[in-house]
Amino acid sequence: MLKPAEMSPLIPSDAVVAETAELELLNRSLRSMADVEEIERVPLSEHVKVVNFSERIDLALAARDPDDIAISYVEDGDIDRYPHRISFRELRSRVDKTASLLRHRGIKRGDVVAVLLPAVPTSFWAHLGAMSAGIVFPISWMLEASQISRLIRESKARAVIALGPAPGFKIWESLASMRDELPQDITIWSVAGPNGSLQPDTDLDVAIRSQPEARTFLEIAGDDIAAYVHSGGTTGAPKIVKLSHRGLSYRHWTSQLFQRHTLRDVCLNDTPMFHVGGFIGRTFSAVASGASMVIPSVMGARDRRYVADYWKFVEKYRITRISAVPTTLAVLAKNHPRDRDLSSLKPYFATGSTALPIAVREEFETNTGIRVLNTYGMTENTASVSCDPPDGHRKEGASGIRFPFTCVRAAVMDAQGRTVRVCGPGEIGMLQVSGPGVTPGFVNPAHEHGAKTEDGWIISGDLGRVDEDGFIFVTGRAKDVIIRGGHNIDSALIEEPLMKYPDVQLVAAVGRPDAYAGEVPIAYVQLVPGSQASSADLGEFLRDRIAERAAFPKEIIVVPEIPLTAVGKPLKTELRRDATHRALSSALLEATGIVNGQLFLSIDPHPSAGTMVNIRISCADSEWSGMESRVKAAMNQYSFAYHLERGDASKAPSEIAGR
Repeated sequence: MLKPAEMSPLIPSDAVVAETAELELLNRSLRSMADVEEIERVPLSEHVKVVNFSERIDLALAARDPDDIAISYVEDGDIDRYPHRISFRELRSRVDKTASLLRHRGIKRGDVVAVLLPAVPTSFWAHLGAMSAGIVFPISWMLEASQISRLIRESKARAVIALGPAPGFKIWESLASMRDELPQDITIWSVAGPNGSLQPDTDLDVAIRSQPEARTFLEIAGDDIAAYVHSGGTTGAPKIVKLSHRGLSYRHWTSQLFQRHTLRDVCLNDTPMFHVGGFIGRTFSAVASGASMVIPSVMGARDRRYVADYWKFVEKYRITRISAVPTTLAVLAKNHPRDRDLSSLKPYFATGSTALPIAVREEFETNTGIRVLNTYGMTENTASVSCDPPDGHRKEGASGIRFPFTCVRAAVMDAQGRTVRVCGPGEIGMLQVSGPGVTPGFVNPAHEHGAKTEDGWIISGDLGRVDEDGFIFVTGRAKDVIIRGGHNIDSALIEEPLMKYPDVQLVAAVGRPDAYAGEVPIAYVQLVPGSQASSADLGEFLRDRIAERAAFPKEIIVVPEIPLTAVGKPLKTELRRDATHRALSSALLEATGIVNGQLFLSIDPHPSAGTMVNIRISCADSEWSGMESRVKAAMNQYSFAYHLERGDASKAPSEIAGR
């Protein structure tokens, strides 16, 4: 395990892009809020002088030796396969030619280009070229055709770049099925996928071969929109969030500060670009620092063969930066890097999206010697809000300290969504964010309602607190988004189809804690009186009616009555407690081997932790020591604070109402 004092090796001056990186800051320790406040003594405009993100990318590509390898691509996770390689000369040229082609075909500064691509090299110049010519809009290719069609139409996209016909993907077929719904003048470009067929009339890579390079980055202003990214949303469909060039440039700068990306970095690129964390946090912030990228599989971290050989990839390609969401880390913590040379790795990396269980972090750090920095972020703030200080101490359960020039507060809000007062240190309230990363707005004006406070702070939808040292603790969530492995799932995607079942009277979907995915979706259903419908019947009905495969509920629970709020809406806080009770009870019974009558569990509010899991186990004195260790092992798979005591049935804590 590396010590905090060893976390800040000096970065030589030839390892940074002079125009977009501050060597003095990169060589300074970042330990606490005092260091953040010291950075803020100089205006942000002096730190981030190049606000055109396309120009920042171009400066980084130009700073590398043209013959250096920019992208190494293995399509199927086979560690023994010789990679397809793209040099920095080729990458820079293809970005420029893609932008030139799009401009030649009528794409102007405010026009939108939608991109539906898995992890293929063309994805890099498709995204960056579209951003240089207009506005790039990465869309989840895993959505159903109806959702993709709606997003393309709502964004008013003028062009689409999508994977052509390829085994294992239905992207091209989905586009064909919606063609009559899209504008007649929309241009659709194809990209040949693994073992797929090339479409010569529409293939992007074929088209750009004869296109001249034309670098015109200086025409882009910082306030120009660079990208649209869709969030999970809570209104029945994803919200399309606008991100500016200035916001992306600011996020790149903060990424340099907290992770110290350099020209010499080699990064594993295994997260999807349609998620804001994958798009800017894990991909283009690194590229804007001149890093090389290794694509280990077209399916990224979803490829089991790649994940099984993860440490072989690190060793073979001399990876310096890994970047994994908690679900991947949970697998890697068990996949020990025995007999592997990991000396190329930098001493820390950032993770986020969902809470990282203590046991996963401890096991990962013990096995690798690499420190895991926790983060907190949201699409509406151009990804990250905070991060553990790379050179300082962290606090258990916290998501780090805020970035320079970003402000975070917890506030008490009334039923109408108005801020009543700002909370004191350690007091739980609604987390609100302001600063350079905040979105200029949403594509759909209706989504602006309730998104910000009266004084312009983004309302996160997350409950949390900020302590006296500036550490941010996320303690719960007020909005109806289920976060499965870092992927936002709108509860309405489950609720609306289930309500179409004739016998369903009421339904509520919530997240159930999961040791691997953070959360998985489940649904509570109240049937009409006299109905004999079963969970299996409801699951079968739902099978072809979910617009997003990840949203299919892991469990459908038929209950006599769903608890309601005073205004007649499902009381989801109570249902989340019940789901948590079910998940933890099952995990504890399995871990301890005791019978149900010996375990008593309650999920209770807590003034600083948000939620406290109170556990009482009835057992003999001789069994207690082993029982404690087994409970710890089980609970450390989750991010909940807990209290354990030994007792008997007569002193059991009260359980959730209705159980």
